[in-house]
Amino acid sequence: MELISLLYGIYPRSENLRKAYSKWEKGLLSSMEVSSIINEESLHYYDMMREAALNYFTDPLFNWYDILRPLALSIEGVKLGPLARYKATNTFYREPEIERIGKLGEIERFKEVEENPPFPIYHEYASDSYLHFLPGINSFLKMSKVKGDVKEIKLGLKNTYEEIVRRIKIKNLLIYEPFNADDFRVYEDINKSTTLFLVINGSEGNFELGNGSRFFSIIGDDPYAYSRYCEVPGVKVVDAQSTKINEDVLGKVKHYSDDFDRIIVANTESFDFLPRVIADKKIFSFRGDE
Repeated sequence: MELISLLYGIYPRSENLRKAYSKWEKGLLSSMEVSSIINEESLHYYDMMREAALNYFTDPLFNWYDILRPLALSIEGVKLGPLARYKATNTFYREPEIERIGKLGEIERFKEVEENPPFPIYHEYASDSYLHFLPGINSFLKMSKVKGDVKEIKLGLKNTYEEIVRRIKIKNLLIYEPFNADDFRVYEDINKSTTLFLVINGSEGNFELGNGSRFFSIIGDDPYAYSRYCEVPGVKVVDAQSTKINEDVLGKVKHYSDDFDRIIVANTESFDFLPRVIADKKIFSFRGDE
């Protein structure tokens, strides 16, 4: 069985970047200067991904204060609300308040925004291993205070995501649903235009798409539950909330070898939960090298 490694989500910031953000927030560093540092840190991250020989990895999202904020700041009709707890963790995010889904603002070039480091929202890397990242539409709604019509807002988010794909010319995309969801058909049109990796919470949901099409990969807790709806099933096995370095990935997935020719092994959550020094070592455990 071929193991395909994948790392997704917000990667922990280096001490250098943390200090730069502190200076920027105090007005001691310009937005253009901090943007240059973010770009340098992103390049270093991509060097580490190559060294660890990971098959796929998302943008490190170094200028995403949480997985919703850059999008919430870019869509008319959405504003940032109070802090909310992310799952049963000590991590918090600004809860979006959605009245409507309006025009999508500038996201591809340098831009100063309030309450977040400057854009662009992605620091792209020219490689087939690179994946753009978007939070799941279902989870976006669950993590927000929706003040308008839910169906209209969901359709608006769907159209906005499709516009992002077209505008940035996204080829490989990872969508992360951190909360339980059952409507994955909302990604049907995006699936037609991208190689789509869908990371889900748990293993249940309606994964059936129209015209017999399939996702490239669905990654969750039980590949048997969704393998027939994707080309390559995946499983979340690298614990992003444990500081243990040796994850014994091979031992965790070897029982799948009789049933699958290929399987993707991924992290359970963003590595942002880990100290940077641990994360930098843990990336080697995806392939069983540590």
